[in-house]
Amino acid sequence: MKDQLVRCAALVVLALVCAQARAEAPSREDHGDLIVLHLQGSYQEMGRQQADLLGPVLSRVYQIQHGAYERGLARAGAAAGWLDWLLFPLWAWIGPHYEESGFHEEIEGLAAGLSVPPADVLRALFSLAGGSTVFAATRGATADGAALIGRNVDWYDGMGARRPLVLDVHPTNGDLAHLFVGWPLVGLPAVGLNEAGFALSLNFFVAEPQVGLLLPQWPHRRALQRAHDVAEGIEIIQNARLRGIAGFIAMADASGEIALIECLPAACSVFRPEAEWFAQANHARTPEMIPHDRYRSPDSFQRRESMERAVTPHLGHLTPQLAASILRDRTQARWANESTVGNLQVLNAAIVHPASRTLWHSTSMQPHAPFGAYLPLRIGGDAAGVPAIPADPWLRTPAAESEAVASADARRAIRHSDQGQLAEARAIWDRLAWARGPLDPTRIAWERALVRWRAGEILAAYQALAPLEAEDAAFDARAHGLFARGVLADALGRRAEALRLYALAQAHLDSHPEYTFFDALRAQIAEGRAGPLDVGLLPTQEHWMNLWW
Repeated sequence: MKDQLVRCAALVVLALVCAQARAEAPSREDHGDLIVLHLQGSYQEMGRQQADLLGPVLSRVYQIQHGAYERGLARAGAAAGWLDWLLFPLWAWIGPHYEESGFHEEIEGLAAGLSVPPADVLRALFSLAGGSTVFAATRGATADGAALIGRNVDWYDGMGARRPLVLDVHPTNGDLAHLFVGWPLVGLPAVGLNEAGFALSLNFFVAEPQVGLLLPQWPHRRALQRAHDVAEGIEIIQNARLRGIAGFIAMADASGEIALIECLPAACSVFRPEAEWFAQANHARTPEMIPHDRYRSPDSFQRRESMERAVTPHLGHLTPQLAASILRDRTQARWANESTVGNLQVLNAAIVHPASRTLWHSTSMQPHAPFGAYLPLRIGGDAAGVPAIPADPWLRTPAAESEAVASADARRAIRHSDQGQLAEARAIWDRLAWARGPLDPTRIAWERALVRWRAGEILAAYQALAPLEAEDAAFDARAHGLFARGVLADALGRRAEALRLYALAQAHLDSHPEYTFFDALRAQIAEGRAGPLDVGLLPTQEHWMNLWW
């Protein structure tokens, strides 16, 4: 009898050990388009776990991002080539010895899984740019008095390659366990929540300077790993010797504190709202940071204003469920691909409630990520009893289907154009123009002109740009379209017409002096007024004025 009891006890212990081992083993869950990875170990081990669990998903993103970096480097000139040759191998070699967030160790693990040098993974990470729209609210602004963050990551998904990703991170070095929101090969948390109830949201800041080159640090990660509240998060980020990248970091904690810190690589400024909430996009608001801002564009202003208008009616009643409806808001937009809260470029749509240690993330991808169902997540995977937020019924309507089809057509046209298949691209853009569907016709007019310009059809390109003269055209589209039409008019020998168009473009920009993003275009307009420009100027500029992805 005694032997039987001993054997039973041993079996129970073995079962518990096996169960614990299974619970701690790295694992992957797929929820619709969302991937959730459960990771544990050193940061290098967790980097390798990501590579193993993501497999082809990670490889595809790496190829896209590394290719984009190589193309950018080829256009940047000899000085950039020397920096590339020196900096990335140096960072990969010395980074693990001075940087505390595990950034470089994780890179080493990812590189091992991809069978490439760590320096090449770093290069792929530095190929990205984009925007985001967020709100943070607390106390009298929310229904329960606790802090709440709602965030749309407005970022190109690489024609569907960048799947939304949440990492459930359990470091074994004493760092706090945390949820890390982004996509494969992101490096920094777009949104994060740790076990102490500290949350952050990192928005891209196009600044001068943009990147810290001399042994950069990544306190954006370190705050998630160490901070217990907003005060500690600010201290960690402010006290970093040199941040690797500029950013706007919104924060909230379980006690209800919220804040925004705007950072260059070597300096930061804290914004604390007078009200109990704020919204943020991708332009600076503190006096210290505004002079360094290079993205004071209509896109960022429109998204922040749209978020503010969407939040205001719900103040005092904000809940995670209402946050989802805010992230889906398009009430200020005429066209599906206009700059607004729930735009077609959203990659991650996330809601964070620090007091309950809960994060919800959409299970749908672009172009309708905010409208999908939101999965509740907690550190360790135990979100039992927390209700999911249902998908918006609009997703099942003909209007949603029409948007999805038009968006897929636009993506396909851009892919054809980038591959030199101009006839195929032209046919799609013409069809979209004639259909008069949900996409902005002024942006379609730009693409119709661009594909003709690249084909050497100068008169046809000039004629295709006519809709961009309309005063109600999208601001950025009209600004670039008037200038482009001037360049083409000069090429056609119509100097007086070119001067008229340049004057219109200048007056258009002067009507919104706050949009300093167009300083380079102002300089080009001045050059055009001084004399005809090279007709080959514009086709090299890709699809920079679109939200096509």
